[in-house]
Amino acid sequence: MIKAVFFDIDGTLRDFTEKGIRPGTRLAIRLAREHGLRCLIATGRHLLEIEEENLLDGLAFDGYILLNGSLCLDDHLSLLYENPIPVSQIQAMLAFQRELGFSLLFMEKNALYVSHITAQLAKLQAQIGTAIPPVEPRMERGLTNPVYQMSPFSDELTSDVLAARLPLCDITRWHDGGAFDITPKGGSKKLGIQKVMEHYGYSRDEIAAVGDGYNDIPMIRYAGIGIAMGNGNEQVKAAADYVTDSIEQDGLLHAVEYLLHLTISG
Repeated sequence: MIKAVFFDIDGTLRDFTEKGIRPGTRLAIRLAREHGLRCLIATGRHLLEIEEENLLDGLAFDGYILLNGSLCLDDHLSLLYENPIPVSQIQAMLAFQRELGFSLLFMEKNALYVSHITAQLAKLQAQIGTAIPPVEPRMERGLTNPVYQMSPFSDELTSDVLAARLPLCDITRWHDGGAFDITPKGGSKKLGIQKVMEHYGYSRDEIAAVGDGYNDIPMIRYAGIGIAMGNGNEQVKAAADYVTDSIEQDGLLHAVEYLLHLTISG
């Protein structure tokens, strides 16, 4: 029986460019809670983005897997788990950035900042409906302040090139390319879910996960029931146990209704 559901944010709980949460999505979370399901976030986003951009539009959740599993918080925003990027990899990325000149985003626990603003950065931030982070002229602060996720913005970079430079990191491409999420090797939303499961005492067959992007594939494959949004890419759909409708067609509501049907009939 499913007891907890982990939700991606962008493309799952909210449209990338719309402001606010759709009524069908609000209903989905309310129904899940009314039937005793714990609702948790699993995202590549930073908590500051979620709060300052009001991405959840007032919806409250029972826990937060942030930065693709590198930071996990409970419902009171207390730390459950952290997994910073090794300093050697921060050094390698800073050297690579100086060499090629791409815009680089660092995410610390309580801060996020970019090396400089480029057209590529501005375009991709606009695509996900998010403001441009503040510019930090001294990116070397990442060598002394733990960094949990970094993102280079460039059409010239590939996953293979980044993996060769950063052997202790995992590389995840954004939906449409042009930027990457870089996290510690072995870290993922799946790992974050495992840490949260340990905290709450859930088994694998008691959880479900819903997402639409490349970074959602590990958690969708791992969950007892993995659900892909209809607007997700084909690799995500192939990894899922169930494919719901798109976000425009109240896909999240239908996903929760599917889970409740299984729970009630089971």
